[in-house]
Amino acid sequence: MRLLVLLSGFLFAGSLLAQGIYGRKRPEVFPTDGKMRRGGFYFAPGITYTLPRFKDEEEEVFRNADTSYTALFDPAGKIGLYLEAGWFHATADPLILDYWDFGLAYKQLKGTEAFTGTLLRGDSTGLLAGEGGFNDQHLTAHVNANKLFQVRDYQFIQFSLGANVDWRFGTAHDYTGDFSVLNRWSFPPEFTGQLHARLGYGFKLTQQLMVIPAIETPVFSVTPEDGGNFGKLQWFSSTYRPLIFSVRFLFLRYPKGWACPPVKQNAFEKSKVVNPSYERK
Repeated sequence: MRLLVLLSGFLFAGSLLAQGIYGRKRPEVFPTDGKMRRGGFYFAPGITYTLPRFKDEEEEVFRNADTSYTALFDPAGKIGLYLEAGWFHATADPLILDYWDFGLAYKQLKGTEAFTGTLLRGDSTGLLAGEGGFNDQHLTAHVNANKLFQVRDYQFIQFSLGANVDWRFGTAHDYTGDFSVLNRWSFPPEFTGQLHARLGYGFKLTQQLMVIPAIETPVFSVTPEDGGNFGKLQWFSSTYRPLIFSVRFLFLRYPKGWACPPVKQNAFEKSKVVNPSYERK
């Protein structure tokens, strides 16, 4: 008897919970009632950082007969500037994607590398050391597919997949010390093509403004060939992972009239409410 009462209590509580969770209609981030224009302007200031590897190990650069050279490379990332602007387009039925965006950005990638090495030639030993830095500036064109996962009213997690093409219009490299034996130097090409991922947490502050802090990193390089680096790029003798920290501001537009089909013609709006009679108190 007690078990039956307990089970009945669980079923009743589960029913109330289902009404509260599944029946409640959260306020939409991108309204699908037709009153909002799907397209709008956005911009995103931010910073970049070239993330180096976490652990340095001594490497054998080359060996030839009685000559060998081993070196310890110590890369370090630096902060650069980032500024992005573009246009977004919200989808009509956000079952898979909530919006697309297309934009241009200025991206600065900076970092340093230091090394210490030991040159063995017959019975003689030589110690070498040096350091250098890079400062590359890019103009970037990109496109992103964005999906929002609401966690609270007007708050959401954003996951994005996209592609970018970078044109390096400015570069500066410097190195001090004896680097004549460092024959493994490489640098990104003038044009770089990558696939990237972005993760953010957004807020809809007003009816017309959304703010989304996010972090982005490349996951695969089309050019130069990735070689298993999963988006890392090489400067001098070390690889770095570019990171972009940005805050995106989206401006939603609500003119008079209708910019998309009414609710009764929207399949997503019809299907997403389990209990239409539920009212938020």
